Amino acid sequence: LASILLTGRQFPDKAIDLIDEACIATIKRVIPANSVKGAVVLPNDVAQVVSQWTGIPVCALEQEEKDKLIHLADRLHERVVGQDEAVNVVAEAVLCSLTGLDHPGQPIGSFLFLGSTGVGKTELAKALAEQLFASEKMLVRFDMSEYVGSGSVLRLIGAPPSHDGYDDGGQLTEKVRNRPYSVILFDEVEKADPSVLNIFIQLLDDGVLTDGKGRTVDFKNTVIIMTSNLGAEHLTAGMAGEITMDAARDLLMKQVQKHFKPEFLNRLSEIVVFEPLLHDKLKEIVKIQMKSVIARVADKGISLFASDAALDVILSESYNPMYGARPIRRWLEKNVMTKLSQMLVKGEASEGSMMSIDTTDDRNKLKYEVAKKAELSGVVCNTDSGGMATVVSPIKRIVSLLTRVTRKHPEGPALKTL
Repeated sequence: LASILLTGRQFPDKAIDLIDEACIATIKRVIPANSVKGAVVLPNDVAQVVSQWTGIPVCALEQEEKDKLIHLADRLHERVVGQDEAVNVVAEAVLCSLTGLDHPGQPIGSFLFLGSTGVGKTELAKALAEQLFASEKMLVRFDMSEYVGSGSVLRLIGAPPSHDGYDDGGQLTEKVRNRPYSVILFDEVEKADPSVLNIFIQLLDDGVLTDGKGRTVDFKNTVIIMTSNLGAEHLTAGMAGEITMDAARDLLMKQVQKHFKPEFLNRLSEIVVFEPLLHDKLKEIVKIQMKSVIARVADKGISLFASDAALDVILSESYNPMYGARPIRRWLEKNVMTKLSQMLVKGEASEGSMMSIDTTDDRNKLKYEVAKKAELSGVVCNTDSGGMATVVSPIKRIVSLLTRVTRKHPEGPALKTL
């Protein structure tokens, strides 16, 4: 573990320190003060210490890596709707690198994500961090519109001695030193100062950077993702039918090649184009976003159901082809979450309530209904099959449905949120 994960330190010091910390943690956790002689340090104790040092959850250290890599594309698709080509390209590049068949010493993967806003570029980066390193928190994000000045490089890698900010270290290098296993996202990279792109060339080629204090920072266990909106207008024109999608891609790549140096583009693992999302894909995103709302309401002890008709209304109200999926989340926050919050404050819904979201008779607006806990006395629901319920109102039909489910499950599993 020390060799693989603690890349910023040297043997034998890091191995000795690791065992030392594991022993101390074991004594504090399970061994009484008068029986220290019987202490046994297990592999899991060492993994716990490494997890604390690197930020990688223990489950990620113990999980079967082969299974995770084989099914990486499928797991990414659970969060990223559409974009089959983008997901497959990223998964294949990561698989090739982690099996040792790619260039050794370089980052796990380096990608330039191209496309308009709201098509899943950032979401894929988050999903990749979650799948490779077991948590979205392993995503380190930089907005490159903040690095447009001549001193941007010093902000990233740290100022040299006698310069202002020397003691602070580099914003990029310090984060990677503390979390050597991470996904690094550079948003809107086309806005960065040209000098920043020059150090990226070294980073992509050698997998290391030297910070302002002369220390070598290792990036070989990171995934580098850069996003750009360059040429997105061509993809929008292709979706509108003004030109073919092949022509749109060609125009986009010409604009990208004009803006970035060839030596920068040649060092990337892949250049990935995200196409605009079609209406049917946005409907899937509505379902995913609604599941998030259901989970948040479940934290309050409330079960929430949404009908297919309600999802259609949400999509029609939030649909904007120029901005992709982003308006959906904003619309849910502004309308659905606000309405649910008002119902909680007014006491219309409380812990134990069951709520449904359906449409009005004209199918133009949403309608919210609540069944109190007393109305559902003795009713249980088994949702082990997963997925989001698509239950229609009125409340009597909800109760009827749950009663039928109860008859199929007389053992009475616990009430869960669908």
